[in-house]
Amino acid sequence: MARLKNGTNVISFSMLSVAFLFLFNPNIAVIDPLPDFIGYILLCASLRRLADVHERLGEAYTAFKKMIFIDGGKLVAIIWIFGMSVPSEQSSSIMLWSFVFAVLEVIFLLPAYVKLFDGMVQVGYLYTNDSVFGKNKRISYTDRIKILTYAFIVIKAVLSFLPELADLTNVSYDETMGGIINLYRYIGILRGMAFIPVLIIGIVWLFAILGYFNRIRKDITFLSLLTEKYDRDVKPKIGIFVRRGYYTFTVLFTLAIILTMDIRIDDYNIFPDFLAAAFLILSFIYVGRYNGQKKHNWVLSSVAFALFSILSSICEYLFFKNYYYGAIIKSDEARGLYMVLVVINILKSAALAWVLADMYRAVCRLIEAHTGYVIGMERPESTEAEMVSKVQAELKKNFVIALAFAGVYIVSDICYDAFAPKVGFMGLINLVAAVLCIIFFIRALSSVKEAIETKYMLE
Repeated sequence: MARLKNGTNVISFSMLSVAFLFLFNPNIAVIDPLPDFIGYILLCASLRRLADVHERLGEAYTAFKKMIFIDGGKLVAIIWIFGMSVPSEQSSSIMLWSFVFAVLEVIFLLPAYVKLFDGMVQVGYLYTNDSVFGKNKRISYTDRIKILTYAFIVIKAVLSFLPELADLTNVSYDETMGGIINLYRYIGILRGMAFIPVLIIGIVWLFAILGYFNRIRKDITFLSLLTEKYDRDVKPKIGIFVRRGYYTFTVLFTLAIILTMDIRIDDYNIFPDFLAAAFLILSFIYVGRYNGQKKHNWVLSSVAFALFSILSSICEYLFFKNYYYGAIIKSDEARGLYMVLVVINILKSAALAWVLADMYRAVCRLIEAHTGYVIGMERPESTEAEMVSKVQAELKKNFVIALAFAGVYIVSDICYDAFAPKVGFMGLINLVAAVLCIIFFIRALSSVKEAIETKYMLE
């Protein structure tokens, strides 16, 4: 990373390099060996400050944030596909979702890179540089990498979907269709034939785009001018960072609550709760940056929830590897192991309640620090102070309501583990409670977001 004199690094080049490592590899239908959404997360993080310097680069940053959710949708598609029991339906779903994500990638990713490179060109015109355009070149550095990037995106999208068209020939035997060759029997070969050229082009693109940004990294004059603008015009505005940090916190916390839901395939929970624990820890880290919290009071509760989540996943694996729900009645060993699982899940649920209580206190501190109207007076009038207090109390009330639904969800989760073998509808009750909990948390989080934007709207 280029270190500038007395300034902020506007681009995290090391993080940018890792991002492109996640983005260069081919997809095998909807399966991505190095998930692109991780690359988009890293790409957004590395370009975040640069996006504040120029409007067009800000648009690129927003476009790449959309790609995080679009590409993350492949996880849902994979669950959908491999949850099917009929092979023919599974192969048809692979073809369908491959086509959907190929189209989405072209529609949304191409404009994102257009905005990124257009922004670099516009910034290049504003600030002295040798890296954006180059010297005495008929075609600039930016134009060359732009053309290669567009070609790579289209080829990668097309070849990830093209082999799946073989499913159209995957038909049962019929004498009237005897002339049709079932290409789906060779799907592995077809996917390999598509994978190799994309991999080659991806490697070429990876070295080219790393070389492009490496030139920028070495252009200290250019970076110094960008840094000067950032430190002068952006850094003093605290509202920008509070809004951005709160948005990240909202996404992380919402994902954490969603991941606490039990989505089972063949009795196994495909999203173990220790994933939710990881997102909760990240949520605390982000919210702690802006609420004035000095002591990490949330560490004990988060570690307890993570620990019991890991133990729960281990016990669940051991139980369903050797038994099924009906074995609880027939086998003493199965009953004993399941009782251990239930006890651990009760402790895990108690730890989750502890985590949510800590999260409520952390959010309350953030509400007190960054919501309410900008008064601009050393001694505000009592009516104004009362108005701010009333707004903040309403925001906290929304979280109390969400916590109440979270309590119902936690209790239903315990009841599901304890009575699922006997009461079939407990799974539906648990699902409804989880959905309501998520809805009310999103409602509470959204109301705080609006209050933060109101406070800093004139900044």
